[in-house]
Amino acid sequence: MGGLETYVRAVVPELVRLAPGVRFSVFCSPPGYELLRREEWAGEIELVVHPLFGVRGLKAVSEMTVLGVLAGRSVDLLYSVALTAPLRTRALNLVMLADITWILAPDEATAATMRLWRTVVPVISRRADRVIAISRSGADDVVRHLHVARERIDVVPLGPGVKASVAPTPELALRQRLGLGDGPIVLAVSAKKTHKNLARLVQAMRAVTARVPGTVLVLVGRPTPHELELRALAAREGLAASVVFPSYVDQADLEGLYAAAGCYVLPSLTEGFGLPILEAMERGVPVACSNVSAMPEVAGEAARYFDPLRIDEIAAAIVDLLDDRALASRLVAAGHERALEFSWEATAELTLESFERAWRERVKT
Repeated sequence: MGGLETYVRAVVPELVRLAPGVRFSVFCSPPGYELLRREEWAGEIELVVHPLFGVRGLKAVSEMTVLGVLAGRSVDLLYSVALTAPLRTRALNLVMLADITWILAPDEATAATMRLWRTVVPVISRRADRVIAISRSGADDVVRHLHVARERIDVVPLGPGVKASVAPTPELALRQRLGLGDGPIVLAVSAKKTHKNLARLVQAMRAVTARVPGTVLVLVGRPTPHELELRALAAREGLAASVVFPSYVDQADLEGLYAAAGCYVLPSLTEGFGLPILEAMERGVPVACSNVSAMPEVAGEAARYFDPLRIDEIAAAIVDLLDDRALASRLVAAGHERALEFSWEATAELTLESFERAWRERVKT
């Protein structure tokens, strides 16, 4: 599940370590169980599986109903991390709203899901004992669009993403296998969804390749129907050879792409946080990103910003990082320092503070 999977696998062991007197259970689908049982910390928690969890078409319904019954019988506090949560449960009920993209930048390809979330998430968020947002910008969005009282929201920033854990594939081998040529590489790692604004990034490559010939944009992320639209757009713009869509990238290849990239670009229209920004900074890649939503909150002074609605600004930011190596080096150094300001330990500490706040409020009532 992209950033949410990263979050669960990073924050759960920190919660366990910081709260040794607490029993932690993770409610998960059968595939989730197979994933998490391999974690080094799996023996320190209880993995609870129900056959209705994760069933296509029933995910949200089971989380709003079955989960509430199971949690009410077995735990004192339930923390749901993916928008949906029980409508009713005896347990303290906290929910994380990582973003409200489905309101701010809805995707027609997932219209049914968008309608479901528009119907149930406002109700869930207002019934929850507390809501966790992962940025101040995200908290503001929840107040403005879901009408949750600000005092019921805790802001808990994420950690620095996934750390490098394998040796990178050598650059020459990657270039030959993926057909990247020998020019600069512009890297974007994200889900291929409309709110990621990849269409404007593709269009920006016309100006980029005119200024820096041979530059290639590598769009890493699992295939979606929107990828077909992006491929067609690249072809119409005469950029078929300048935009590469790898069919699959394992961790070694991804690390190799980071190592070879001249810059990393996140052109999203909205982000709840923006983990890839910190992942690129940790790996020494200069970052260009949108100047909206939570992205400036995450990147601070360590990124080259642009208006995501302006194709010319996206192109100019990329060219600046490829052409101005002094700027790129300055942002790399600043990025290293910025990434150090975030940790999963801090995320877990603030999460536990939110739990304790919910406990105190329950006791008062």
